[in-house]
Amino acid sequence: MGEQGCTQKQIALAIDKDKPVICRELKRNVNHSGRYSFTYAYGMASFRKELMKKPGKLNSWLKKEIIGLIKQEWSPQQIEGRLNHENKPSVCHETIYKIIRQDRTDGGNLYRHKLKYQKRNTVKKITVRNRITTDRRPKIVDTKQRLGDWETDTIMGKNSKGAILTVVEKKQHL
Repeated sequence: MGEQGCTQKQIALAIDKDKPVICRELKRNVNHSGRYSFTYAYGMASFRKELMKKPGKLNSWLKKEIIGLIKQEWSPQQIEGRLNHENKPSVCHETIYKIIRQDRTDGGNLYRHKLKYQKRNTVKKITVRNRITTDRRPKIVDTKQRLGDWETDTIMGKNSKGAILTVVEKKQHL
């Protein structure tokens, strides 16, 4: 396997690691010529470590990336989600809004980009045709004696997320 002819299992035993760790290391850190190199692996590990740091302050690379996406009219929430999805360093959408506000204060025009976002669904009032309110329904319905008289009600979840529709037949079952 290695230049000294060791197998992954022998390497794992020698350095007291599991074989899958060695396998991942070899796959992850092959250089351009397709060979494993310690110096290349060390450099890549340092690069990945630096890349994955959550910046307390924005570094220039991350700020350029964010500004580029704003110019493509991505919303701060979309930018945050994309960077996280791609396992890139990210900041929260509020920080992205701060970048936009600071750019405007400095005379920039990032704020003029149409920031795509989906408006939250607003609750639409549905009108039921020929609806009869409970005070105007026939008195026979209150006796609960005949089949086919139904009562419905809707229960909405917090922030209009989720709903339950209840449908009850008024006739009492004995």
